[in-house]
Amino acid sequence: MKTRLILTILGLFLIAGCSKSAQELLEMSDENLKTNDIDAAVGDLNSLISKYPDDSLAALAQYKLSTIHLNWNNDLSSGFEALQHTVDNYPNSVQAEQAKKEIENFPEFILNNVESLRKRKMIKEALDYLVYMTDKHPQHVLTPKGQYIIGDIYMNDLRDFETAILSYRKVIDDYAGSIQEPDAQFMIGFVFANILNDY
Repeated sequence: MKTRLILTILGLFLIAGCSKSAQELLEMSDENLKTNDIDAAVGDLNSLISKYPDDSLAALAQYKLSTIHLNWNNDLSSGFEALQHTVDNYPNSVQAEQAKKEIENFPEFILNNVESLRKRKMIKEALDYLVYMTDKHPQHVLTPKGQYIIGDIYMNDLRDFETAILSYRKVIDDYAGSIQEPDAQFMIGFVFANILNDY
């Protein structure tokens, strides 16, 4: 009986000794990012948040998750969700204040990244970003520009003129009165006059 008790106590000490602290998990995450082991970095941060939800580093870990999803994984949905969790779960933290600003400027972030993705010939990802923007932020002042850029990508990058026309028409139909409306009308006329007549 004493032997079992001693073994149980030793086992608990061994398990406790093997547990990583919040600081160690954060450092492991940083090391994994340096070696491009993104999944391990995300796992370390999730472990920190679940094991130490009240630790001051939990807010930083939650915010870092948003950065990883947005900048390494190009995952807008998970990145936005992580920003929202930062605000909701750690409202008094410095990271929550930064997350609020990023949430407010999310459509602008999307447009800036679309140009970068296009330059790197990541056209599908650029379109995914813009579709996310038009679906999730339909009333934002920059959304008509996002819809117009969808047409521009189909016309100039993919050379799919019929889909480009449909995308430009969506600007006219959904965002009448926007700055992009006259440009969309012009592009539809341009495509019909100069491109589709040649086919």
